[in-house]
Amino acid sequence: MRGLTFHGDQDVRVEDVPDAQIQKPTDAVVKVTMAGICGSDLHILNAGSAFGFEPGSRLGHEFIGTVEEVGAEVTNLRPGDRVLASCSVLDGSCPMCHEHLHSSCNSWSLFGWAPRTWQHDGSVQGGQSEYVRVPLASTTLIPMPDELSGMDRQKTMLPLVDVMSTAWHGLRTAGMTPGYNVVVIGDGAVGLCGVHGAKAMDGAHIIALGHHEDRLEVARQLGATGVVTTREPEEIREQVLEMTDGEGAHVVIDSISGKSSMAAAHATVRAGGAISCLGMDHFMQNVPEINWFDQFLRNITITGGLVPGPKYFPELLDAVASGRLDPAPVLTTELSLEDAADGYRKMQSREEGVIKVCLTPA
Repeated sequence: MRGLTFHGDQDVRVEDVPDAQIQKPTDAVVKVTMAGICGSDLHILNAGSAFGFEPGSRLGHEFIGTVEEVGAEVTNLRPGDRVLASCSVLDGSCPMCHEHLHSSCNSWSLFGWAPRTWQHDGSVQGGQSEYVRVPLASTTLIPMPDELSGMDRQKTMLPLVDVMSTAWHGLRTAGMTPGYNVVVIGDGAVGLCGVHGAKAMDGAHIIALGHHEDRLEVARQLGATGVVTTREPEEIREQVLEMTDGEGAHVVIDSISGKSSMAAAHATVRAGGAISCLGMDHFMQNVPEINWFDQFLRNITITGGLVPGPKYFPELLDAVASGRLDPAPVLTTELSLEDAADGYRKMQSREEGVIKVCLTPA
């Protein structure tokens, strides 16, 4: 079968990889019908060697598909079922899973990540492939409701796996409440989903901060009531105060989480508000500087973190089914799996009109 693999920084290739097969009775094999390229995949492209990726490592942690085969102990799924895959393998039974902290599961392993983190025998499985062996399938795979399982709904469903659930996680951990003002920093897929999630949660003023007009137009489409393009914290603060009747933001979603974005977050959050850090710039040594003086005097909550996706899948699916949520517009570019390397290039260069690439195996 075909799959995308890492061969060194700036070098990813689609090539023949070992066929996905049942290795344990708790496994399933999923035929991938759509996979996403995540912004965090670009960190692998740029610095995968430093993260411990070896040549030939398979990539991709965002995928949906159809169950092809199940192991003997998988009783809640059957071939033909349409499923969302959690970005990470989880057992559903450890203390962390019971507390809905699935991203800290004792059996945690991330699809498409460095081999040293894989706990489930064989090679690391990657979602940017034709098929995936899914360990602990009963809890790692989530069946799609019948009314959302059609191939015509794929672009709505795929973002739920990561970027939409990540944005939802940021809003929930920040205490999002109807009527709150929300500032979203960053106009990538997570940021745009943050805007859309805030709209679905009945935010009042929803303000997107970014620097790409094509992306900010999508932000408006997804629910932004205003946009800010300046990079200067004081100018950002003045514009946000003007747009929020002098109050500022109850919730700030920082989808970048670097030094400049954290400065913008402190400039826009109101007293008693929350900053939710969802970005990964700190993985590239651009570590955000929290203004602890400001945090202390104004009682600012700092939250966020790695998304425990399955915690939010039920309410996300309900929101989609009810028509309140449809993150499909963030998937601007559809390519074949064979063109995956070109998809990485398009996202890396921020080609105009390209926000997030999805891949469809033949």
